[in-house]
Amino acid sequence: MTTQFQHFNQSNSLQVKFTLSVQNLPQSVQKQATAKAKEAYVMALLEAGEISSGKAGSLLGIPRAEVIERMEKWGIPLFDNSLELGELQQEVERANRI
Repeated sequence: MTTQFQHFNQSNSLQVKFTLSVQNLPQSVQKQATAKAKEAYVMALLEAGEISSGKAGSLLGIPRAEVIERMEKWGIPLFDNSLELGELQQEVERANRI
């Protein structure tokens, strides 16, 4: 079984490919496993702050609201709770300027 998916960014392209030595897997099982692997990778990018929830939804082909629901399943906080109070205030000020 060989699995691939591509992630394109404005200036970068990322291709993830792996090979598993498993024989005689039904196509439906392969498809489900590939979808779960892709979701795990996208959620890891989201958790690391490399992509937004909107971009995650686009990559997974689901609405942003569903991404937010899946974030809970994966234990990913909706907001970056690592910010100090001053940093949070700066983020709010920047957002208000937009």
